[in-house]
Amino acid sequence: MKLVMAAAASLSLVPLAGCATMKATPEQRASCERMEQTMGINTTHDHGEMKGQGINSMNLSHRRCQQILAQPQ
Repeated sequence: MKLVMAAAASLSLVPLAGCATMKATPEQRASCERMEQTMGINTTHDHGEMKGQGINSMNLSHRRCQQILAQPQ
């Protein structure tokens, strides 16, 4: 059962794999800059993710913003 859940979780991230290599739009960058100013972009630990239940949407968006802000403008 755990193997099936892990496989399903990893397959659900396949469409997102290309997102990290795509250049962010100016709107996305501005949104990430606002997020960084208001609440920071550190990812918090997630017990569900630790148990193999997938990444929660907040941590996913924070990770994407970290990638966007690391890119040169």
